[in-house]
Amino acid sequence: MSWNSYIENLISSSHVQKAAIYGLDGSKWAASEGFEVSKEEFDAIKAGFNDTKNFSMSGMRVGQTKFFFLSGSDDILRGKKETTGVHVAKTEQAIIIGYYDQASTSNLCATQVDCMADHLKKSGY
Repeated sequence: MSWNSYIENLISSSHVQKAAIYGLDGSKWAASEGFEVSKEEFDAIKAGFNDTKNFSMSGMRVGQTKFFFLSGSDDILRGKKETTGVHVAKTEQAIIIGYYDQASTSNLCATQVDCMADHLKKSGY
């Protein structure tokens, strides 16, 4: 299965409208068409798994959109802006970013992204 297939699986759920998978080194493995995460955004996301203080003070940026930081841990970050939001999961080798809009909810998006993260972890990624 190609990395693009993983993106298609996330989006086909209709609970994730855009998605991207990056290696921990910042390389893009796959992304929805038009969904770009800048190097600065990626670096901030990666650092946020270790320390959410900056996100708590100034929000988190994903795809040139600033989100209010909701919560985070060593492998999950969540952000929201009005009726949209992001759910980000980290595995041993990858970061999965799921974006949802008003057609979905944070919980439904989180379920899809977390399920993919669990699958990648079990597969050694």
